[in-house]
Amino acid sequence: MTGKEVRERFLKFYSDRGHTVVSSSNLIPKNDPTLLFTNAGMNQFKDLFLGLEKRDYIRACSSQKCVRAGGQHNDLENVGRTARHHTFFEMLGNFSFGDYFKKEAIAFAWEFLTQEMKLDKNRLYVSVYKDDDEAAAIWHEQEGVSLDRIYRFDEDNFWSMGDTGPCGPCTEIFWDNGPETGCGSTDCAVGCDCDRYTEIWNNVFMQFNR
Repeated sequence: MTGKEVRERFLKFYSDRGHTVVSSSNLIPKNDPTLLFTNAGMNQFKDLFLGLEKRDYIRACSSQKCVRAGGQHNDLENVGRTARHHTFFEMLGNFSFGDYFKKEAIAFAWEFLTQEMKLDKNRLYVSVYKDDDEAAAIWHEQEGVSLDRIYRFDEDNFWSMGDTGPCGPCTEIFWDNGPETGCGSTDCAVGCDCDRYTEIWNNVFMQFNR
C-alpha cells in the first residue's frame, strides 16, 4: 500500500463520519509568531481550539505537511539514527471542535486501524497520560484492550504545540515490529528508544491553554 492510498483511505474514513476534509495549510504558519514552521496538523485550527474563531464545521480531517527542525518538536538529532524520525512528513489528523471527545476519538482510531486497515490487534499497544483513568478505562472497557497492553507515561503523553498555546493529555497507539527489530534487552517494552515499537497514532485531548 502506498502513502497516497493510506492518505486517501484515512480522509475518506473520516469524511464518511461527518468530518470536513480541510487542505493542508502552509509550512509557514499564518498570524502565529509562536511558531517558525507548521509542526502539527492542529496548528491551522489553533484559534478554533481557543474559541477565537468559528467555522461552518465542527469536525475536520486533514493531511498536514509538517516540518520538525527546531523548537518544541525538534527531531533533527534523531533523523538517521532511528527508523521513525523525519524532518518533513505529512500528519494525518482528525479534529473535533466541541463535538466529540475521548470516547469517540478512541473508537474512531481503533476502528480505522483494526477494521479499515486490518492491522493485527495482537501487535498493537496503547499508552495514556499517567493520571488519565478515563482514557485507560475507555481502551479497556470499550475497545477490549487488555490492561497489560495499556501503558501510562508522564511527559510523553502530554502534548503541546510549543511553549504556549493549546495542550493536553494524549493517548498513543504503537505497532510492534517484532523482537528482531528491537534492542534485545529483556525489559524492552513500549517506551523503549529502540525501533521495535513504532508510534502510529496520537489522540491529543486539548483541555488546556498555556
